[in-house]
Parts: sequence; C-alpha cells; structure tokens
Amino acid sequence: MKTSTPILVSIAIAAAFASQASAQQKRFEIDNQKNKYRNVATIESVADFETFTGKTNEVSGSLFFDPKTKKGGGKIVVDPASIDTGIPLRNDHMKSEGWLDTKKYPEIVFEAEKVQQLKGNDYRVTGKFTLHGVTKKITTNVTVQYRAADASTKTAGFVGDVVHFTTKFNIAITDYGIKLPAMVAGKVAKDVTISLSSYAVGK
Repeated sequence: MKTSTPILVSIAIAAAFASQASAQQKRFEIDNQKNKYRNVATIESVADFETFTGKTNEVSGSLFFDPKTKKGGGKIVVDPASIDTGIPLRNDHMKSEGWLDTKKYPEIVFEAEKVQQLKGNDYRVTGKFTLHGVTKKITTNVTVQYRAADASTKTAGFVGDVVHFTTKFNIAITDYGIKLPAMVAGKVAKDVTISLSSYAVGK
C-alpha cells in the first residue's frame, strides 16, 4: 500500500513581497474563483523507491505591491485537503490525523516579512511558513512579474493590473511535527520540494 507525505505550500507555499504595505502600495487579490486553475501549488517527494507530486489549485490570499519602489507584503493560503497526488488512497492518508490532519489544520500559510530585490524580477523573501500547526521562518527566492492592465491582460481574462509570482523551496517535513512511519520508508522523502505559481489582480 502506498502512502504519501503531507505537505504544501503551500504551497504554500510561496510569495514575493515585503512585510509592510505603505499607502502607495496597491492591493492584489489572488483569484481563486474564475481563474483559480491558473494558481498551482505542488509538493514533490523523491524517495528511494517512489516519486510523486501532489497538486492543488486551491490557493488564496492578499498581496500589496508597488512596482516602482519594489516594496510590498502579503499572505498566501493553501488548502491542504485539496492536494491530489493521483492516488485516492494516498490522498486520504495525507489528510488523516497521522499526516497533515487537515481537519485540525485546514490551512498552510506563508506571510511575507522581508523582501530584498536581487535584480529585475528576482527577489529574496523571508517570512513565516505555517504547516501542520507549526510555524517556522523561511527564506526563498521569488520571481515577481508585474503587468499593468492592457489589452493583453483583458484578453487573458484578467480585470485590472496583474502580478504573477513563482517560487520553489525545500522543507524537512519532520520540522513541522510530521512523523514518517516505518511502512513508508523509502517511499516518502524526508525533504520535499514545494512550489507555487499564482496570479493576483489589482483591486
């Protein structure tokens, strides 16, 4: 029987902005209704005897960003109960009390605290990542692409300015109170890769 690792991002993982929003910064909302299929959070586990990827489009949150000063802030939320690994039984294991325990911990959250623009659209972001009820500080590189509303954004189905951000980082699942039973040895990696690609629209 295959079992899975609990996690994400959440998932989320994943944001690109500083911790405080000034009066000049514009608020952007992740569209998790009409365009939620564009938002993708994944977790990848590569172990000795099994590799799998869990995926969800259930990503939400609010961001603040000023394309001139390159400053901002935000909070990204991923629904861990919606993660699909391609095997229903493995999904059930992931949501259970012994793993993500999604009934008790229904959100995976990242809150940006500090941002450093490296160059162009590349940023280094530090913030609080909460998974399985455990919060730890992480730093990740994020790509942020801002596009002012124009004919192309309208054609793509967006109403307003658009921010697209992507990130990828690794975590050790045991750091978040998730214990791997002996039965999944070699099937679930202790270190997993979380990635996030999401679009937020100016309000």
